[in-house]
Amino acid sequence: MGVYIYCIKEDYRYQSAITAREFENEWFKLSSDGIIIVKGTHYKGYAWDGCSPKLKIKDVYVGTLEAVLNFDTGKSKTYYASLIHDVFYQFSKEVKPFVRRKEVDRELYSILKRDKFVFAGLYYRAVRLFGWLFWNK
Repeated sequence: MGVYIYCIKEDYRYQSAITAREFENEWFKLSSDGIIIVKGTHYKGYAWDGCSPKLKIKDVYVGTLEAVLNFDTGKSKTYYASLIHDVFYQFSKEVKPFVRRKEVDRELYSILKRDKFVFAGLYYRAVRLFGWLFWNK
């Protein structure tokens, strides 16, 4: 069973820089104009683990830290960045032929910067160094 700490129950729409490619499955859609829709209205919602990796020990999650509250969104400053990043990594086998890992990692960085996360550069470097361990799994 996966370690999930977040779950959206409404669709989330994000304008990415990943354009001129299309993909859709039951959980997310990438349009040629770069719009990404994570389908939170599907089934019981889309769940993910936030910033990876994490390990669940009884009722405690241990691993990469989540950020403080972003008062503009009411969510953690890493919430939306990890959502977009995780949905691509989860389905990396399907998107790998036409979306590069580096592009997905850049989206993480862009969202972290947008949400004023002071450790955006550190988290970006970490996914560039270690993301290959999780891409295509």
